[in-house]
Amino acid sequence: MDNEINNNKEQKLPKKAKVNNPANSSPPQPNNSKQDTNLPPPSTISKIADPIKSNVPPPPPPQILKTQFAVPEHLRNTQRTISQLRNLGIHSDEQFEFDDFGNVRIISDVNFARKSWSSFASPNIDNQMKLLEEITELKKKLTTTTKQLNDKEEDKQRVIKDLDQLTSELQAKEKINHILPRINEEAQTKILECQDFAKLFENAKSCDAVVVSIDIRRSTELMLKARKPELFSKFITELSRKLSNIIISNYGIFDKFTGDGILAFFPKFYSGEEAIIRALKAAEDCHKIFDEHYHDSKGCFNVFINDVGLGIGIDYGTVTLVNTSNELTVVGIPVVYACRMSGANAGDTILNQPAKEEIERLRATQVKFIETTLHIKNEGTAEVYKVDVNPSVFTAVQEPNWKIVTQENEIQESE
Repeated sequence: MDNEINNNKEQKLPKKAKVNNPANSSPPQPNNSKQDTNLPPPSTISKIADPIKSNVPPPPPPQILKTQFAVPEHLRNTQRTISQLRNLGIHSDEQFEFDDFGNVRIISDVNFARKSWSSFASPNIDNQMKLLEEITELKKKLTTTTKQLNDKEEDKQRVIKDLDQLTSELQAKEKINHILPRINEEAQTKILECQDFAKLFENAKSCDAVVVSIDIRRSTELMLKARKPELFSKFITELSRKLSNIIISNYGIFDKFTGDGILAFFPKFYSGEEAIIRALKAAEDCHKIFDEHYHDSKGCFNVFINDVGLGIGIDYGTVTLVNTSNELTVVGIPVVYACRMSGANAGDTILNQPAKEEIERLRATQVKFIETTLHIKNEGTAEVYKVDVNPSVFTAVQEPNWKIVTQENEIQESE
């Protein structure tokens, strides 16, 4: 009989443990029953309310593994998916999740959580969210207009005209939207406010650019030496985020994560006349951050091998922008050979001939080139270059033209 009573209690337990919206729920009643261990601890459920009106202080951030925060009111929309939040600068949808109350849990260490939250604190957050809302609204209108095309025979010409206009407007906004997380905050503001600047990123536009290909050498061996696949995934994801931040902070454009490295480019219309110098600075910073990140991640691997690092290839020349509704990339010969140059030894940055000539044109007396060779698959052995740069070169890089114009306009407005 006692066993039957206990079983009945356990079956009814989930109803007692049901959690309601904290904004509407009454104070919790004492309950000595066994609690459902699948529910989050009460201390981790933050009250959803306007932070200005609420007198309830936010819970202290956890010190390990998980943290969470309440999503601001204007972000609590079921249409805003994780992929949309990634557009605001968070590059891995594996790093956070939503609960039933509109909170976001960061699945990582506290430092990563704070860095991820900084994306929502960006000065351009309102403009970016407004752009997302406009895109969503245009898609709704496009759907409605398409239905009208099928329903109203007499208004077909007008509906077709409206459909073409909505399609063009939607494509233009989508092309800007997916550029935002690839460029720095100053450029984000500029592209949202200046149509002429946005036109520089038009599809099929040819431009002179420096292409940087970064490859993690011996990445397959690293994966096999990882203690768990999840640990290696975390190692790669966080490394990719750090490398992309370096590219963006040096006025480069982050193209894509390739699985075991990244691809980036520095077009002169965006990075400035001395784009090659900015690319060299970014390459040097990437080598340093890899060494730091790898040594900080020793606990991810069963065997910690020393001769691991980045192979970085750099080439320069004319490329063509490919700006579709969900991608911004470049195609051309410099892309091909930058990728082949990234087959360099761990820790090396290798330049192709056109990249060497571009550096010589700008800083012939401040750099030293070291000739070496690199075997290129299906082509043979090529003569390539390492470069020894005087640190003073990086401190005297010219600002991009678009930034100088922006600064001059701000000074005129202040006067």
